[in-house]
Amino acid sequence: MGVFSWLPRLNSQIWILVIGRFLSQIGSGVVLFYEPIYFVNQVGLSPTQVGIGLSSAAMASAGGYFLAGAMTDSEFWGRRHTLLLACIISIVADGVFLLAHDFSLLILANMLMGLGDSLYWPASGAAITDNSDHHQREEAFAVSGLADSLGSGFGIVLGGLLLTVNNSYQLLFIMDGVTFALFLGVLLVVFKDRRNRANSSEKTQGIAAWRNALLNPVFLVFAAANILFTTYINLMESTMPLYFTNFVHSASTSNMAPENVGILFSGYVLIAALFQLPIVRVMRTYRRVCVLMMSMVLWGIGFLLVWFVGLPVGGQGVLMMMVLAIANVTYNPFSVALVTELAPEESLGVYLSLNAQCWTIGYLVGPLIGGWALAQTQDIARGLWAVAALSTLIGVLILKQLANYQVIYGERCSDRKNYQA
Repeated sequence: MGVFSWLPRLNSQIWILVIGRFLSQIGSGVVLFYEPIYFVNQVGLSPTQVGIGLSSAAMASAGGYFLAGAMTDSEFWGRRHTLLLACIISIVADGVFLLAHDFSLLILANMLMGLGDSLYWPASGAAITDNSDHHQREEAFAVSGLADSLGSGFGIVLGGLLLTVNNSYQLLFIMDGVTFALFLGVLLVVFKDRRNRANSSEKTQGIAAWRNALLNPVFLVFAAANILFTTYINLMESTMPLYFTNFVHSASTSNMAPENVGILFSGYVLIAALFQLPIVRVMRTYRRVCVLMMSMVLWGIGFLLVWFVGLPVGGQGVLMMMVLAIANVTYNPFSVALVTELAPEESLGVYLSLNAQCWTIGYLVGPLIGGWALAQTQDIARGLWAVAALSTLIGVLILKQLANYQVIYGERCSDRKNYQA
């Protein structure tokens, strides 16, 4: 018992979702990491075709989020049935991946995977909200995010071991399908939909719910800040590794080889995992919008360090990655918890699906900005991080306006200390 005493005391239904998601992310980590390698080097498709395939998953997700919001809030589907459908679609996607030997099947497999993933997130977020008290919601989302990260990381390592032993990429898709099947079994046997339907209102269902959410000034201000956050995350994940490899190396006598970049970002993942729960426990005494302001400032400091430091090795690299990791772990659980605070109970799925669309926009904007900057001169590529740091000042002003709007519109803005258990 003492070994797990550091874990938060959450509802058993949340732990069911966390365990199931950890299992499914083991397989998802394998597919996302090794899919490009397999289809370029083994199947023989071009990198451009594989890139289009990956983009098709994002396009399917964009449409799937709207579907997920409606299904999650509906009386017929609810959280549980939407999660079950997400698992089934993901299993079918793995079957298509297994059979795919041409461009058209690659597109189909990625679209199915994107659709399954998009159905999962709003339904999962709503289910976690249903089964958590207001004061422990950040911890619930933090544990869920930690399970995602650990499962994905473990899946990448396990996939590498399987390839070393068997050298069969098809085995990776089978493993992903098995993990989703295990998640499906967990949902079928032990998970229950605990949504409080008594408080649902027919007048806020369907199109009316979407209209109310899209015209909610408090949520729209949050969405503007959230798009900035998700753009920063994408810049760090997709642009920063290539920047360190191509530009930092040319600006220094030291060599920043790709494997060293990998070690650096592995350290980032480790720091984020270690600090996730402790930081949430410390920061949950503050209002969520104030924590997001702190996160925005940390993103700015982190980007300034990237711009200023030069070669990210030794203590400088550790400091830079620690700041960015803490910026991320103060963003993720508190942003989703804030959405559940802003959303009416009967429209929670709609609000969570719109929150997920912010990620779609951020992951569209980030590669465009980063790709353009890295295609320019070294000074422009380096200046990208200074511009990103300055843009966080705009983010702080947006969040300040959000705090003011919460007071004006009465969106549960009392001191967070009142919510302590």
